[in-house]
Parts: sequence; structure tokens; C-alpha cells
Amino acid sequence: MKLKGKIAIVTGGGGGLGEGICLCLAQEGADVVVSDINQQLADAVAIKVREKGSRSMAVKTDVSREDDVKKMVDQTVNEMGDLDILVCCAGVSGYANREAFSLKIDDLPVALWEETFDVNTKGVFLCNRAVAPIFRSKNQGRIVNISSVAGRKGSDFLPAYAASKAAVINFTQSMALQMAPHHVNVNAVCPGIIYTPIWERGAQVLIQAHPLFAGSGIAPKDAMDMVVQTSIPFKTFQKPEDIGNAVVFLVSEEGKEITGQALNVCGGMYFS
Repeated sequence: MKLKGKIAIVTGGGGGLGEGICLCLAQEGADVVVSDINQQLADAVAIKVREKGSRSMAVKTDVSREDDVKKMVDQTVNEMGDLDILVCCAGVSGYANREAFSLKIDDLPVALWEETFDVNTKGVFLCNRAVAPIFRSKNQGRIVNISSVAGRKGSDFLPAYAASKAAVINFTQSMALQMAPHHVNVNAVCPGIIYTPIWERGAQVLIQAHPLFAGSGIAPKDAMDMVVQTSIPFKTFQKPEDIGNAVVFLVSEEGKEITGQALNVCGGMYFS
């Protein structure tokens, strides 16, 4: 119960990776506000959090909208009584609703680029900015921004996503410097390959567009299995709870001397 009495917001908490983080925080005693653009998914995860004995509520939030983010934070403080932890997990792959895709930059729509940065980068900025005054006034707090190993270097497969996640790492470092005088820890976690809906959609794009798989008829999951076997030393997918456990460590007392870091949780896929 490392986080007993702490109150956390998890954006993108309605499923996949975000759900795993919510449940890991609850397992350690934190009360969790499940924020998601999908109210039904958020409600379902909030029930699971309460089943672990923690308080929880679900808040519908579009993290790319400043008024939504402010409402989320205000509602948390008003109804939960305080705020100690922010985990920014809301994200998009940049390939939603596209049936066919080319890897060439010439074919990357401006709208897709803007949507990716609106959620993955602007959303992190808005959420971090919204909680900063609260944490400064308390002279304590924990922020974890979920980036990705895709943000570690450029990608021919995920150019918009990779660039947006690289920006999250850089922004996290800037926030860590600004918040250090107020004893607020700001870190990032960079997951590897977790077969969540985002990666499932990414796998569909991969087999459509990548020369290695073009015309092969291979199933998306089988394509990702091949990627895992050839690119991850541990040769395994990561699980949501692997990321959740890393988040718990960073926001607990055990992580009090860690700030401005980007922690890879990827089975050795990338080294820092």
C-alpha cells in the first residue's frame, strides 16, 4: 500500500495501457480518477478500481481541449478532496479510420499529423499545466507522462507518432526543471510493444504498407509477433501492468530522487 491516501488522475484510463496503470495504482492504495474520452470505458475501469478498495470516479475528457482538462482537474479536487499524482496516458497512433496507408511522407495528411500532436503532445502540455499550480502550492506532487520507445529515434513506420512522443520526452525534461524548486517529480515512461488497440491498429497499417509484409496475407498479430521476436531481446510483448508497476515506482516514496528521466520499459528493445 505504497500510495495509501494519494489521489491520482490517469488520462486515457479507459482501456489498454491506461487501465493497467489505474489498477496498479489502486492496488497500492491510491484513489484514482479515470479520465477518458469514452465515458463508458472510463466508468467500467472506475468500477474495477473500486473493487480493489479504492475510491474512484470517471470523468469524460478530451485532453486536447483546454476547458475539458480544467474541468477534469477542478472536478477531481472538488469531489476527491485533493490531487497528488498525474499520469498522462491518453494517446493516439495517428492512423485511426484509415483503411490504407503509405509510409511515404508525401502521403501523410496534415490532418493526421495535427490530430496526433493535439492528443499526444498538446494534451500532455495542457494536463501538466493544469496541475502545476496545485502541486506548487502543496510543494509536492508527482507527474508521469507516458511517451514511447518510438520517441527514442525516428521511424519510417510511425513518423507522426514517433515525433509526438519524442516531444513528450523533451517536454518532460523542461517540466522537471521548472517544478524541481517545488519538490515535484516529473518523469516519463517509454513502453515498448503492448498489444493494445493502438498497436493492433498499427499492426494493420504495418502489413498494408511495409514491404516486408506487403501481399503476404499475414494476420496483424502474427506480424507483431515477428517484430517482437526480431527486435526485443526478451522476445516478449510488454503488458499494461509492466508499465503500471514502473509508474507506481516513480510516484512512490521510492522514486523521490528521480526526476527528468525517461524510463524505457521495453524488454531491451531500446537502450537509453
